[in-house]
Amino acid sequence: MSRRNIFWLFFFGLLLVFAGTVVSYTRNALKSYPPTQAALQALEPSPTLQVQKTGYGWVFIPRGTTKGGFAFYPGGLVEPQAYAPPLRKIAEGGYRVALLQVPFNLAVTAQGKARDAIAEAPNLRWAVGGHSLGGVVASNFAQSNPDAKAIVMWSSYPQNDLSALEKPTLLLRGDRDGVVRKDRLEQNRAKFPKNTQFVSLPGLDHASFGGYGPQRGDNAATVGKEEGWDLIAKRTLEFLDKLPGQ
Repeated sequence: MSRRNIFWLFFFGLLLVFAGTVVSYTRNALKSYPPTQAALQALEPSPTLQVQKTGYGWVFIPRGTTKGGFAFYPGGLVEPQAYAPPLRKIAEGGYRVALLQVPFNLAVTAQGKARDAIAEAPNLRWAVGGHSLGGVVASNFAQSNPDAKAIVMWSSYPQNDLSALEKPTLLLRGDRDGVVRKDRLEQNRAKFPKNTQFVSLPGLDHASFGGYGPQRGDNAATVGKEEGWDLIAKRTLEFLDKLPGQ
């Protein structure tokens, strides 16, 4: 075999190894957190609650009186079904809750997705929210969409300066959160709308807001999942129930 042929075999061999490494790294980097069995069970309908699969994700619809709407963006690289447990509890409190599904489990790829959910029930007063990266996207959506009357951010902070935005806003964060740390939140505190309610939840970590197991870089929660979901839903419902027009 000539030196030239050996060179090209060696070159293409290295190219294949490099390509394989890139593909493997990309797959690992974009690997999403799957929902737990408890999260999947929360997607089952009940005598008091309808749960429907839709083109934009899932929707929880109370079978009785509906107080308003809540469209929710999932956290980055978390499969949306993981948020079914706390969102189900909010729906049981009387709200139509839309759990949004986004490409690659990254809300930044479909920042306008909440429009699809709002369009199904435009007569309702809608709030938008999300966890972590999903909360960032929800705040972006609320900034430019008048149909979003309020913002709910779970362990998150705005990307843009929303200090002049006159929309009721709730920030929930666990005091054991190791992903969105307290110092980072304080650095971005001035970006929140001026009337934001900041609520620290004792014993909760970053992953407490969903059913998807532990998260890289997080601290360990000292409160159980079910108890945490109850607390998250309770505080969110207290905020939604006090919105003007509810």
